[in-house]
Amino acid sequence: MTSPLGYVPLRRIAQGWEFASEQALEAFVWSRLEELLHLRPFQRQYAVIGEICDILALAPDGQLTILELKNTEDRYVVQQLTRYYANLLEERPFPDEIDYGKPIRLIAIAPTFHRHNYIDRQYSRLSFEFIQVRVVQEDQFYLELKFEDEGSQPARAMLPYQESPLSSQPGDLADVPELLIKWLGACSAAEQQAFLRTRQQILSFDSRIKERVEAILFG
Repeated sequence: MTSPLGYVPLRRIAQGWEFASEQALEAFVWSRLEELLHLRPFQRQYAVIGEICDILALAPDGQLTILELKNTEDRYVVQQLTRYYANLLEERPFPDEIDYGKPIRLIAIAPTFHRHNYIDRQYSRLSFEFIQVRVVQEDQFYLELKFEDEGSQPARAMLPYQESPLSSQPGDLADVPELLIKWLGACSAAEQQAFLRTRQQILSFDSRIKERVEAILFG
């Protein structure tokens, strides 16, 4: 999900940046699925036999791909994908669009993978693809997917977000809530200043006008 101002919610971590939530990561990958993985978005948060699949995608020939996305390392992603695989083969939904005669691709996307993930994959009869995701800050912010094939180039998609310089400015900006500064990350410097001038005019109009900051859940 994006914020009310249209940016992809990110947060700083010790290693750089990451998505503010797993839902935000999933939403962005869904919106750029063809660009990143050359797959057509088909179903998102699809429920089958009591399990919720993050993303179902299709190749042009009708081959089904199941994607599970994690914002942090998860030891049980192989087991999750295995259950989704079994449930979808049992139910076989959308037979007019999915070719069940073709092998189903199982893709896990996460920042890192635990050694248990590799052990589980090694001794499974199914085939799993592990793709590492990270947020890269250069001239812009990018989502980057790194594939296991060393000969493959990482796939990138530009993130509509920029680090706001407002938090480092002194003076009357000191009282700007941190959450608001984060929301302004998708705006240009001129737009940020215009927004803050409007905010200041509203707050200065009458002493009874107060500002209340509340976090928004992205889902």
